[in-house]
Amino acid sequence: MAKSIYEVALSKAKKIKTKTGAAEGGRNAALAVAAINGGIRSAAWRAYMMQFVEQNPPGQPVDPAQLERLLGTDGTMGVPDLDRQRAYLVSNAVCGPSTEFTNTVGVFGIDATLSNPGPAKDLSDDPASWPGAKPGKKKPGKKKPRSRK
Repeated sequence: MAKSIYEVALSKAKKIKTKTGAAEGGRNAALAVAAINGGIRSAAWRAYMMQFVEQNPPGQPVDPAQLERLLGTDGTMGVPDLDRQRAYLVSNAVCGPSTEFTNTVGVFGIDATLSNPGPAKDLSDDPASWPGAKPGKKKPGKKKPRSRK
C-alpha cells in the first residue's frame, strides 16, 4: 500500500528542514508558485502535486486515487474541507527553509476517505513523530546559550 499523501508531505517537510534541504525547499517553492499561477487544472499543479504521491515507476502514482484527490478530479472539487487542504498544501510551500516550514499545517485529513487514510492524528506540530524521525532526538527549538567560564 502506498504511503498516504499526508505521510509523504511530512517526509518532504522533514527533508526540507535539514541542513541540506535548502535546494529542495527552493525547488518546492518554485513548483508551488507555478502551480498557483497555473491553477488547479494546469500541468504545473499536477507537477507540484506529484511530489506528494508515491510513484513507481517515476511519473506513475502507486495509488492513482491520491493524485486524483490532489487534482480534485475525484469528484471532491468544491468540497470546502478538501479545497482548503489542497490550498494549504500548495500555499504553505512558499515558506522557505529559513522560515518555520509548515508544509503539512492544514493538510491533515486530506486522505480521510481514501484507501490509506494515513496517521490517526495530526503530526505537523510534533516533528519527533514524523515518518522517519529518529527516536530519542530532541525536538527542534531554541538552543541554550553556552556558559562562558
